[in-house]
Amino acid sequence: MKLDSLVPDAKYDLANGKPSTIFKDNDGSYLYRYNVEPEMGIPDGKMEETQIGWQCREIRVWQQPTKEVVKKSIIRSIIDETKEFDLVNAYNKHVLKIKVDSTAVDAYKDYLRFTEDLDAMLVSDFSNINE
Repeated sequence: MKLDSLVPDAKYDLANGKPSTIFKDNDGSYLYRYNVEPEMGIPDGKMEETQIGWQCREIRVWQQPTKEVVKKSIIRSIIDETKEFDLVNAYNKHVLKIKVDSTAVDAYKDYLRFTEDLDAMLVSDFSNINE
C-alpha cells in the first residue's frame, strides 16, 4: 500500500504546464493532485521517448482542502472504514494472542507506513502552497 505505487488516474497535456496541486473547480469542489510525474511516450513520427504530458492521482473534495480533509479523502479512496477497522482488529488480536496471524502485523505495518508517507507528502505540499 505504498503511496508512490498508486496508479495515476488523471493525465494532462504539456500545453498548460505541470498541473497545480490544488485546483478549485467551477462546481465549488477542489481537486488535490498528488504523485504528479511526467508522462513519457513516443509521439507519432518520432523515434525516441519524450515527455508527452503529466500524470497524477486526483482526489475531489467538497470542503476547503486542508491536510486533514485531504488525508481522510485519500485514505478512504484506498481503504474504507470497515476494512481499516478489520486491519486494526486483526493486528490487536495477534498482539494479544487471541488469534495468531503474523500477516496481520505485516499488513498493519504497511498501512502505517502508507499513512506516514501520506503525512509527509501533505506537510510538504501544504507548506509549499502556503508560501
